[in-house]
Amino acid sequence: MRTTVRSRMALLFAIIVAATGLSAPASPATAAPAADFSTDPARAGVDRLVADYIGLYAGPTIDRWRTLFHPAVVVAFPDDDGSIRTRSLDEFVARQKNYFATGRQISERLENMRIDMGRRIARVSADFIFMDEGTERPGKLGLHLAEGKDGWKIVAVLFSYDAE
Repeated sequence: MRTTVRSRMALLFAIIVAATGLSAPASPATAAPAADFSTDPARAGVDRLVADYIGLYAGPTIDRWRTLFHPAVVVAFPDDDGSIRTRSLDEFVARQKNYFATGRQISERLENMRIDMGRRIARVSADFIFMDEGTERPGKLGLHLAEGKDGWKIVAVLFSYDAE
């Protein structure tokens, strides 16, 4: 059973890496066209989720931020030692809560965002700027979303900080 779960996680990670294409930010020529939200409720739902991903990323609203994620979300990132680390939802949110609990002034913003829509799925790629006490730390972010009975949820997160 554990091997099956690991195999599925490895397959999901491979799909994310292949599909997200995080190495090059979207140029205006390849960015998704602006959606007409009055006729595209799926895109409007994705836009709301992405806005909440950034807007709720704060100490007082971290529990609401957690609800944006599917309970089985996979959060993956390359570590400095060359390994690829993954975290579960509980591990990921606990790290964020602990960081906010330090009292440091932290936030994140997205730039050069691209959203690719599918049938009840979406892929978001962006440059992110993580702010910690006024110091900017840039990186790349990929989010995979799926629409279920409870609306849009983040099912996978892939991120890395840019080299210093």
